[in-house]
Amino acid sequence: MTATRIIGRKFRNGLGIRLLIVGSFAATAATLFAQRPAAQGYAITDLGTLGGTSSEAFGLNNLGDVVGASTTATAVPHAFLHRNGLMFDLGTLPGGSASYATAINDRGDIVGYSGINAYGPQFRERTQAFAWVDGTMHALGALYCRCSFNVRYGTSRALAIANGGQIVGDSETNRGESFRHAFFWQENGMRDLGAEVDGAWSSYADGINDINEVVGTVNGRAFLARDGLSQELGVLPGHTSSDARAINNKGQVVGNSVAADGISHAFLWNLGTSRTLGTLPGDISSQAQALNVGGDVVGRSGVADLSAARAVIWQGGVAIDLNRLITSSGWILTSATGINDSGQIVGVGLRDGQVRAFLLNPR
Repeated sequence: MTATRIIGRKFRNGLGIRLLIVGSFAATAATLFAQRPAAQGYAITDLGTLGGTSSEAFGLNNLGDVVGASTTATAVPHAFLHRNGLMFDLGTLPGGSASYATAINDRGDIVGYSGINAYGPQFRERTQAFAWVDGTMHALGALYCRCSFNVRYGTSRALAIANGGQIVGDSETNRGESFRHAFFWQENGMRDLGAEVDGAWSSYADGINDINEVVGTVNGRAFLARDGLSQELGVLPGHTSSDARAINNKGQVVGNSVAADGISHAFLWNLGTSRTLGTLPGDISSQAQALNVGGDVVGRSGVADLSAARAVIWQGGVAIDLNRLITSSGWILTSATGINDSGQIVGVGLRDGQVRAFLLNPR
């Protein structure tokens, strides 16, 4: 794996103004990563809904607080916080209808995206990134707004937040909503990371850790930016694209490598080398969603397009079906979306045929 030093002025967070992405992707033996015993089992909690019929969990912090989205009694999804056994509706930005909470840090700050339409129903509703801090939802803005008579806001999404409050996500650009750029946000505002990558036409930032290492996708390839350096994490042999989804405080990265036929394999990158995590027995595709400081990875495994899938945890490079580690009947766990350093896991499944957010506590 090689890297190129970023040239130019520095952000206060240590990211350079130009991200020059180069590198290679190498498969390694399973012994590269320490083997850790699998959990003996989990107690499952149905997180409920905000009055509607369905809910999904997207992230959690080390205190066990969970965020996601649930339908309300009017069948509209709203961002939620689940804390101490209760689900709270975070509402929306001014005039918006739907909202989604994607991540929460250990301070309890929450990020996501929401509809926003403060000018009234005669204008098109836009979706914008938000930060929910001290009980109030704040719009983070966007990198670009076309701001015509019926379009008053640019679109953006916040997808991850560090414990220091730094936020990453993506936003539309002047080339349109299909050509989005990754952004980095802190108290002095939003910075366009995508514009600072040579030759980048599209980029997304999906993860950040507590030393402001950022991972995501540039031009269809996974990337990692840290300490003034940037690396492309490449693809698995024979594959055509990749994405990086999350990074822990040890600098380990999880993501997905995709072949031309759409078959996806989860991977774990560590100390400059990567390995495929594989699938559950009998499955074809897999997708990694999150990891913790111990290197445990969660996601899903299933058919080629993952339209039918099972929630999975990879420990020591071994894929384990989470459905086999719960005793409650009536559940089919379809995707695990978050894991904290205590081993608690969140995700989405079917309970008696209803889509429900779940929380797993190791026994």
